[in-house]
Amino acid sequence: MSSTPSSLCNSCQAASNLKYCTCGQVVYCSKACQQVDWVRHKQSCPMVVVRVVEGKGKGLVAIRNISAGTVIFTEDPLIIVSKKDEQGVGFEVPGYEEFKKMDQVKKQELMELYDPKEKNTNFDCHEDSEYAKFCRIVTANDISINNKAHPGDVDLGLDVVYKQFSRINHSCCPNSFAECEAGSATHSVRTGKMIKKGQEVTISYLGSKDGTREDRREDLLNTWFFHCTCEVCSLTGEEREENDRVRMMVLTYLMDAGSKDNIIRMMNDKKNITATLRNYLRVLADSYSIEEDRGKRAVMLSICHVLYRQAKRLCGGWVWPSDNDSIMVRMTLQKYLGENFLEELDMLAISAASVLTRYFKANVKWNLGLLTE
Repeated sequence: MSSTPSSLCNSCQAASNLKYCTCGQVVYCSKACQQVDWVRHKQSCPMVVVRVVEGKGKGLVAIRNISAGTVIFTEDPLIIVSKKDEQGVGFEVPGYEEFKKMDQVKKQELMELYDPKEKNTNFDCHEDSEYAKFCRIVTANDISINNKAHPGDVDLGLDVVYKQFSRINHSCCPNSFAECEAGSATHSVRTGKMIKKGQEVTISYLGSKDGTREDRREDLLNTWFFHCTCEVCSLTGEEREENDRVRMMVLTYLMDAGSKDNIIRMMNDKKNITATLRNYLRVLADSYSIEEDRGKRAVMLSICHVLYRQAKRLCGGWVWPSDNDSIMVRMTLQKYLGENFLEELDMLAISAASVLTRYFKANVKWNLGLLTE
């Protein structure tokens, strides 16, 4: 469909009283015509549009409710740059020769992306102003893609810039995830939770990296040239301290169980497995005191399931301790997961991962599969 709307109603072809659809691609003469045409137009009507977002410049905003697990869009890149092409000499960015060969429309689309001109002066030394602008835009908008079919595959080391995906702003509490198709640079954006009409679509630029607010903001400023003011980074006082504490604790425990050798060692440590299980259940409970990170939570649920089943095998059963802290942990988890959650941890993990990327699904599946080895 042309990006320029017709001057006629997309339903009855009337030429007066025309109003745009929210997507801006078609016009209608009445609400009735829009409703009649929706079944047809829905196939091409995007779920999101580029709009100015207060304090962030431009971003992607939902123009209708989008349920969790929905693929919002799939997109091919404007330009692909191999890190192997980097010369490491001065302030240079590879890919400019490929850029000059692009058709005029794609070149314009790339050069209209966010340009941190006032914040990134590293490229001011170049006499070619177009090249300097190209460098600024690519470094501020490119992403390192993970298009491996399996975690053990070789990383091809590709940096990519997209027309639409590169417009998505960061949040330390994102509502969406992104992933590349295996062996491809085609990128998909999938909702991790319900996004309501008018809400901004966000992802995390930090990937598997996390940390305290100070660490996250420093990383974002040095790499993407902005100060993060998301709802998490805007916390103050004790709330911020508690958020930092829980985030770091979750990250530490996930890293401890992140390798096959470590988690198998935990599973086979009969002397300490009940204490290990208690610790992981406590961390899982604490994770409900801050914003939801569905990916980390899905993995944590799968680890707790493996430890619980193994504790029952090695110790002939497992009973909740009666100390006050353990009682509070149990009450918290029952509140969020259900009365009989211990027996359903595997299904809860699979359910949490069902709307996530293939990497989270594979991680959960791999953990649960340890019980059959």
